[in-house]
Parts: sequence; structure tokens; C-alpha cells
Amino acid sequence: MERFWDAFRLLTLTAIVWTLVLIGVGAYVRLSNAGLSCPGWPACYGHLTVPTRTGVIQRVDQLHPNHPLMPRKAMKEMFHRYLAGGLGFVILALAGLGLSRTRRATGRPRRFPLLILLLVLLQAALGMWTVTMELEPIIVLAHLIGAFLIFSCLLLLWAMDTNTFHWKEEVSSSWGRRVGVLALTLLGAQILLGAWTSTHYAWVGCPDFPTCLGSWWPAHLEFGRAFTLWDRLGVDYQGGTLPLHARAAIYLLHRLGAGVVLVTVLAWCLALFMSSRHLGVRIWSLVVILLTLLQVAIGVTLASVGMPRWLADSHTVGAALLLGATSLLVYALWTPASGRS
Repeated sequence: MERFWDAFRLLTLTAIVWTLVLIGVGAYVRLSNAGLSCPGWPACYGHLTVPTRTGVIQRVDQLHPNHPLMPRKAMKEMFHRYLAGGLGFVILALAGLGLSRTRRATGRPRRFPLLILLLVLLQAALGMWTVTMELEPIIVLAHLIGAFLIFSCLLLLWAMDTNTFHWKEEVSSSWGRRVGVLALTLLGAQILLGAWTSTHYAWVGCPDFPTCLGSWWPAHLEFGRAFTLWDRLGVDYQGGTLPLHARAAIYLLHRLGAGVVLVTVLAWCLALFMSSRHLGVRIWSLVVILLTLLQVAIGVTLASVGMPRWLADSHTVGAALLLGATSLLVYALWTPASGRS
């Protein structure tokens, strides 16, 4: 029995770390402009590995004149695909263990791993459409959000399976739970804005900070154009296609949203920290506070000095960690002590 649970929990932790690494690698591929370096899917120009021989590269370039093969970029994209495929097998193993007789007898979560597996299958389809639709923004947005959802669900699976938040007492009044849901909702909306900023490369719309295009609120911002969810098919969106003032509108809203989330999350977590005597609540409140401050600091640095690739990548990974930590805290506050198993 113990060996079984050790295997399940080890797989869960492996999947959590793997997903976080995959999110970081995916952001790196996008920031490297390597998202369309292998225009086919799942193979790269019909090969399971990136072609490197001169003769093969020449034939590929003749067949794909609009997408000449760049081996270094293609290797980044294929590495991302290999990682995604490996994670799929790990999640499949988790779902299989979840349906076992041993797990049924213990009363542990059984259907939740199946839900995560379904999310992974949808994520694979989105990954294919991301390439075949040439980085259509709404598909890229859904693909990124899907990765965040999978990461958060894996964290919740670990929490439910290990009784990490079985604190044996009620730890929050109704205000703490409700404000927590509000904070999580605002954070989710802010992550959506951040993903939309990324899909449209909208940071170029506000090259200065704290102003945007030399003004606190630039004239002629194109909000309607900025939030057109479905654009033209058959267009290569790598590098972005929106005009400057549409990109500025997206990035400016992302900046404003960061301020709203900062105030809400800090007020919520500080109130929890001050009002609760429970060590678990205080620790997780501090974790969320630190991750929030770190995210804001990275965002301000990015807006001030440009877009260093490693720092922009850290911003994406930090958003996933903040969403996961906030989800765990909200889960703990809403789960009755008697039901946290």
C-alpha cells in the first residue's frame, strides 16, 4: 500500500515540476521566435528529429520556400514537443493509477486525474493548431492558459492526495474565503491579459515606463482592434501584426491590471496573516505575498529595461507559480476541516 502511494505521489510531483519546466521552455521558444520553425505537426518537415544534413536541408527549403529550415530554432521547438509528449505519458500513468482497485479502496481522488488527462489531450490539440494556424492569437492564448490550468490542477491533486491542507480546524471567516475567490478571479483575468500581451507581442506598444508612448493615457488607443478575438486565417502572426496603438492598449491594460491585482492580493493576504492564528494560513499568505511582489518587480523591470529573454521567461513561470499558490490557499480556505481528506 505505501509503495503504491509513494509511486503515485512521486508521479504527481514529477508532473508538477515537468509542467513548470514545460511552461518555461514554451515561453522561451516563443520569445526566440521559434514557434513556427517546424511548420508541420507532430514531425518537423516530415522528420521526427530536426534535419541537419546539408542535402536534406536544401530539399526541405525547396519544398517550403516560405518557411526555410533554421536548425537551431527548430531544435528548440522540437525539444518543447518532446517534453510535452513525455508529460502526456506521465499524466496517463497518473490517470491509470487513479483508476486502480487499490486507490478505490482508500477513497482517494480517482476522477480528478482523468480530468487532468483530458486537459492534456486538449492541450495537445491546441499545440497542433498553434502551428497549423500559424500562431493564431486566440489559439496561442488558449494553449498558454491550458498549461497554467494543468499546473494548478496538478498542485490541487497533490494537495488532495496528501492531506497537506488538513488543518483540523476552521481557519477563516466567510470574508476570507470570498475575497480569496475575488483575488483568484482578478489574478486569472490578469494572466489572460498577460497571455494576450504575449500573443500579440504587445510590449512594443509601450516602450517607456511608467508612461506609455510619452503619456499616462495616450490618445488614439485602438481597443476594438486590440481585442478582436478571431482574426484572419492563413496569416503568420509571429512577431505580431497589430498596429502600434492597438498593442499599446493591450499592454497599458495589463499594467493597470497588475496594480489592481497587487492591491487586492496584498490586502487579502495581509488581513489573513494578521487575523489568523493558524500557522498554515500565515505561511501560505506570506508565500502568495512574496510571489506577488516578485511578479510585480519582474514586470516593472521588463517595462523599464526592455524584454531580456530570460527575464520575460521568468515572468511567465512566476505567473504560473503565483496562480498555483493562490489556488492552493483558496482551496484550503474553502475546504471544511472535516472534508479536507
